[in-house]
Amino acid sequence: MVVYTMLPCMRLLVYSCLLVYAASAPLRHHPDLDFFSEEQIQYLTQFGYLPESDRETGNLRTDDQLKKAISDLQEFAGLPRTGRIDGPTSELMTKPRCGVPDPQGARRKKRYTVHGQTWSHTNLTWSLRTWLTNGLDHGKTRYDLYQALSVWSDHSKLTFKEVNGDHGDILIYFEKGYHGDGYPFDGKGQVLAHAFFPGSGRGGDVHFDIEESWHLTGDADSNGDKTSLLSVAAHEFGHSLGLAHSSVPGALMYPWYQGFGHIDLHEDDKLAIQQLYGVKEKQWGKNSGERPVHRWPPRPGVRPFHTTTTTTTTTTTTMPRPRPTRPPEPPTTEAPEAPNTCNTSYDAIALIRGEVFIFKGKYLWRVGDEGVHRGYPALAERLWPSLPKNFTTIDAVYERIDKKIVFFIGKFYYVFQGNFLDYGYPKPLTHLGLPASLTKIDAAMIWSHNSKTYLFSGTMYWKLDEDSGKVELDYPRDIQRVWRGVEYDIDTAFQWKDGATYFFKGTKFWKFNDKLMRINDEAIDSSEFWMRCPSKPGNRPRPNDIPTDRPKMHGDEAEKHGVDAEPSGAHLISSMTWVTIVLIVIANRLIINNRLL
Repeated sequence: MVVYTMLPCMRLLVYSCLLVYAASAPLRHHPDLDFFSEEQIQYLTQFGYLPESDRETGNLRTDDQLKKAISDLQEFAGLPRTGRIDGPTSELMTKPRCGVPDPQGARRKKRYTVHGQTWSHTNLTWSLRTWLTNGLDHGKTRYDLYQALSVWSDHSKLTFKEVNGDHGDILIYFEKGYHGDGYPFDGKGQVLAHAFFPGSGRGGDVHFDIEESWHLTGDADSNGDKTSLLSVAAHEFGHSLGLAHSSVPGALMYPWYQGFGHIDLHEDDKLAIQQLYGVKEKQWGKNSGERPVHRWPPRPGVRPFHTTTTTTTTTTTTMPRPRPTRPPEPPTTEAPEAPNTCNTSYDAIALIRGEVFIFKGKYLWRVGDEGVHRGYPALAERLWPSLPKNFTTIDAVYERIDKKIVFFIGKFYYVFQGNFLDYGYPKPLTHLGLPASLTKIDAAMIWSHNSKTYLFSGTMYWKLDEDSGKVELDYPRDIQRVWRGVEYDIDTAFQWKDGATYFFKGTKFWKFNDKLMRINDEAIDSSEFWMRCPSKPGNRPRPNDIPTDRPKMHGDEAEKHGVDAEPSGAHLISSMTWVTIVLIVIANRLIINNRLL
């Protein structure tokens, strides 16, 4: 009788274990359920039809969201709105095009769109800053660039002058792959070029993918499968002047490459450029009857000179033969000596895009899970070229919740979107509601306890309301009244991935305890901990146990790398499998014994 009453319980226990075992197995997505490929989702995200913030969860997008993105793409391109990736849409998504995203919120306007930023002057300068390879002739390339700019100056008040140096308004580069601006090229294929709207730093610059097969005016070979540099350059210069993409097929600012042919502005393009810079004024003069003579634009640094003879009334203009001399370079100031990685204090430290950035003077280090990146310290202006040229120290840096990066330098602050300075910056510290007597910020960080931004200077600190962009009215407050144990005049502070706050002064740092609202008593050597430098004499060696984004290792792999192993899902499943097997054996034994009885 006892055995009979136990059997249902044992069966229930076995089935429960089997259910738990099945639930512990990873869920697999059935491939037949995929409606959009990863490449198609990436395309829609890259060119503005799906929000950038959803890139990491692309597989979790709803069917309606994807269909709407396709419909918007079809409408902007002038295709029938089906919401499906039909033949014409699939063909469109493989066409070469500009790398600048299409405008959002303006897709239903069958006309041009302007970006909102323009040049404050109409006499613009330009310069080709790459000495070309891949078989491109330097002179012919400059000629096509000159002609592409003329397309815009012929229909507006704009004028363009070629200069030799990095001081031009529009700087032109031929790059490949990852080239430091956050918008890598894909080799020969889809993205031909991209440009930046007017502004400081990279504003107005144009980048061409040098791995494309470019066709230049005057090339002896046929067009074949090559891409017209003149056509693409004319389009990209439209972005440099402040124009976004147009949804009108045939317009120069239509985002997809439209092939060879006579390059001129569509009526849509004319309306756009004239709205920004005005209509070209007509120039009246006498017609001499002479045929116009085309001349190539002179090489940088070579100017025509005039010679006049006194025995006749003839005046001739002669172009001197270029001499094989190096082009003049703008004066540069020698970079200061790089700081000693293992023996220095820090001016500022911040967690940016998941990596630690440590600043000292004009230099910075990038510290990842494996330690300091190779090639550092490096000049900070390499990553943020719009920083002031004469700065000597970056006082504080932090990354906002919206991923924008804020630099404090002296009495001003700068807001960057990635590598690019936001329009309207820098601004004075007084714009944040700070006192005019404040000369600098010592540290800026977001406190994990309440996700609020705090600014430190001298003996005082402020809480910044990011929504209003002003410090709160009941500040400043004394640092040591709240942040107990933190010394006055700190060098820097930041919040790390573990959510804790770290304060730095001199060559030491302290971890702040949010529960006790005070720092830990022990000061730790900064270079040994963050830079993984050798322990100094008298210092107790300590492991760098700051948490990383690196996945935990298991078993032999952990032993190989010298880290503690963590039980893996496979081990857990294995253990559960054995438990299940044992229970099944016991149940079968009971059933057999019951039958025998």
